[in-house]
Amino acid sequence: MTWASIYLPVDAQMAPYETPQHLHPQQAAGLPDGALLIDVRSYAEYMAGHLPDAHCLPLPQMSHLVGQLAPDHAAPIVLYCSSGGRAEQALGLLQRLGYTNVHNGGGAIALSKKLGKSIEH
Repeated sequence: MTWASIYLPVDAQMAPYETPQHLHPQQAAGLPDGALLIDVRSYAEYMAGHLPDAHCLPLPQMSHLVGQLAPDHAAPIVLYCSSGGRAEQALGLLQRLGYTNVHNGGGAIALSKKLGKSIEH
């Protein structure tokens, strides 16, 4: 920690490769069994690089298309984006729609490192 980091919020001090606080302990070693991985970034961002087996469902289209991708509201879903902000918005949206097992995976690069998977192009 450098002298300037004492002025940053606790989350900002976390190294990008560390596991985000909002992930459950069982996810620290990987995704929940059968988890649906959803990239909530735009199609262009998705095509520039995404996690293997991730589905692209941009945040603006989430509410009317998620039912086709995830009809089971109890199935585990992990959301991610560039930094975790849009994934957090998508998390709230899915919870309002009745999804009960949704998690914010944070940013794509940090999640790929945590899972030990390479970004695909």
